[in-house]
Amino acid sequence: MSTDSTNQPDPTPGVVPGQEGVHPAAGSPAGAAYPAGSPAGEPTQPKRNTALLIAAMVAVLVAAIAIAGLILWRGSIDDANAETEAAFTRSVTEQGAEVTTVECEGDTCAAIIGGQAYTVLVQTDEQGEQQFGVAAYSGD
Repeated sequence: MSTDSTNQPDPTPGVVPGQEGVHPAAGSPAGAAYPAGSPAGEPTQPKRNTALLIAAMVAVLVAAIAIAGLILWRGSIDDANAETEAAFTRSVTEQGAEVTTVECEGDTCAAIIGGQAYTVLVQTDEQGEQQFGVAAYSGD
């Protein structure tokens, strides 16, 4: 046998260099190494956690998209209501009255004109023009 440093015999046969703490599983082919305590063929803990992590990230992403969509949808409703309020105020001002307040929700508005409360019904025609029906408020 040679005693030079290039052909030294391996003191621990069957162990892959760098994996001294890893032992081959029972019945595994020679040289195959598995983490200690993990039988051959079973996924290790990090692989199971990866699938759970991906599922959780997808759920968070879907929830974030749903919230963003809801915010954008609600913003478009608020914009439409603001446009209706502005159109009604212009209409009343053109007729010589002064609008104190006006609040619209969809096709119904509540307004105070000259100190009196009114209910306003809004109808939009095919060309997108709005017509307003004003009636004195008669609620409780």
